[in-house]
Amino acid sequence: PRIPFAAAAGALSIATDAAGDADCERFPVITTFPAYDFTIKIEGDSMAPDYLSGDELACRFVDDPANIKWGEPHILDTRDGVVFKIPYFGGDQIMCRSINPDGPSFLVDRADVLHVASIVGFTRQLQP
Repeated sequence: PRIPFAAAAGALSIATDAAGDADCERFPVITTFPAYDFTIKIEGDSMAPDYLSGDELACRFVDDPANIKWGEPHILDTRDGVVFKIPYFGGDQIMCRSINPDGPSFLVDRADVLHVASIVGFTRQLQP
């Protein structure tokens, strides 16, 4: 399913109501990607040049915190919204950094992280 809101590639987004299964759009599975649980579009340029606003990420939930690949891009579902950042372990807090050096970095309390998903692939719409 495509989650019906975008992940902010900038600062934490305003909290949104949880999306139910009926709220999600359905698309064919992209079989060239490894198995994934959902897709989500991103907004903002803080993860450029690797990821651009409008890219759609194929994501797989990380079921065990020991499997988080610190220092690699992830989706973080937090109490304050969904963000796309590079997380760095910091004890009780997670440092969330951008790829774009002009993009914001910020701390998130680990207790405020509801879900983490790794990126297994992405699509980009070519501009004419």
